[in-house]
Amino acid sequence: MSTKPVIAVVTGTGTQGRSVCAAFHQSGRWAVRALTRDPAGPAARKLAEQGIEVVKADFEKKDEVLNAFEGAYAVYCVTIPPWQTGYGNTISEYDQGVLQVDAAKAANVKLILWSTLPYVGPDFLNAGGCELHDHKAQVEGYIKSQGIASVFISPAVFAENMYVWPMLRWIDDGKKLEFWHYAVDADKPVPFVWAERDLGSSVLALAEDFQKFESSGRSLLEHPLNHTIQPVGSWRTTWGNIARTIERLTGVPVQHTIHPNVDERWHPDLTKALVYQNVHGFYPSHAFPPPVFVNLGVSFNTLDDFVVQKIVPLFGKDTQR
Repeated sequence: MSTKPVIAVVTGTGTQGRSVCAAFHQSGRWAVRALTRDPAGPAARKLAEQGIEVVKADFEKKDEVLNAFEGAYAVYCVTIPPWQTGYGNTISEYDQGVLQVDAAKAANVKLILWSTLPYVGPDFLNAGGCELHDHKAQVEGYIKSQGIASVFISPAVFAENMYVWPMLRWIDDGKKLEFWHYAVDADKPVPFVWAERDLGSSVLALAEDFQKFESSGRSLLEHPLNHTIQPVGSWRTTWGNIARTIERLTGVPVQHTIHPNVDERWHPDLTKALVYQNVHGFYPSHAFPPPVFVNLGVSFNTLDDFVVQKIVPLFGKDTQR
């Protein structure tokens, strides 16, 4: 029987979950338990083939989440807005979060690694708040009230969106690329995280620093990063600079387009989130990469690294149109 500490990862097959599972598993120091609604799906099967334990759990059923959390030292918790298609969620992100925290407490989990976003609040532009951000942020207070050690990890904008949404497409009969996005001005600084490469390694560094702290005989609740918000980002740049970088590294002319909102594509709440990025900024006073993680030994990738490895193979001048 393994004596390695267990980390349970909610939505282990998602963008965040896959990165966290990979980092902990590849370290060789942790047993990883990926929670998913569909253990027979291709993403879950790929995790299982790597030797990661895959557990079926409905994230709206506390007994299933509790069962999946049993014996875990740490849990990585993620919530999904009920309006996001493909997941079938019926309860709010706040209620999802409370359920996960209650399950973690009942399972005697020592450390909650909570995926959050900045609090927007109802007064911002008198827009009534932004559920995508606010419900996640409000769970932070609930975690504190339960007396469980936790770090509130706030991922920056996923760089992967560039090819997952996708935000790049051929135009003019394959003579140039259109790089488009929503709402945010071309010259507005935005932090990005290459989730696949940099999110999981950051979470791993935090968890192991808490372990080291506890091994010295101190309570995890006394850790200096306990109950703090820790943004995770690989670099800060502008959408306009990304377009120029793609053009430089692919060798293909890039036309940059901004769409004013996303309501017709997805949901008004996402428009609010992007307007918040444009007006307020996403952690405008924080440095990226974050010194906290750099000091923990995390090596972050650059925008050039990302474009060369992920965009050029798809849209470089030598790719087939």
